Amino acid sequence: MKTLKIYVAGKMSKHSHFDSHYWRDDFLQQLAKLTGLRFISFDPTSTTKDYTFPELVFGSDVHMISQIDVLVAYLSDDFSVGGSQEILIAKYYKKPVIALAPFGGIFHTKNKEVTGQIIEDFKHPFVYSTCDVVCETVGEVAEALKNLDKIKPKTLKLIDDAHAKFNKKHLKTKMYQEHRIG
Repeated sequence: MKTLKIYVAGKMSKHSHFDSHYWRDDFLQQLAKLTGLRFISFDPTSTTKDYTFPELVFGSDVHMISQIDVLVAYLSDDFSVGGSQEILIAKYYKKPVIALAPFGGIFHTKNKEVTGQIIEDFKHPFVYSTCDVVCETVGEVAEALKNLDKIKPKTLKLIDDAHAKFNKKHLKTKMYQEHRIG
């Protein structure tokens, strides 16, 4: 039975504002049953952190992510700035990121109005651009984990690639305008 080192980012508990980490254990137990895999959990909430030293808190998460095989991000509607940064830290270390973005949430929904335009089957650009696999269900996350060796992780090069693609299109049609205020 294969063992994966895993970091689960996000908030899944209905009591997530209590910052409980127990939901991660339940989530990983469910994934273990679905995949036949074992997990070593690198849990950001089960470590001792002194929040009077922000660099050490950040450094703790950076260290854990540097040690893992995969990061799974649960993209609840209250996904935090820390979670989004953890995705980019994983990209820095060339780690695969599997996102769970349930359909109907703010990251993947049927219709969304953006700048006056209705987007059908809206998928959040920052999620779909940075995550390697985006799943709607826990079952899909399990399948992605079983096929982890087939995932080629995106790296921070995705930023340069997006910038180059934007610049090329922007030169043809001005896609935004700078304006001065004050």
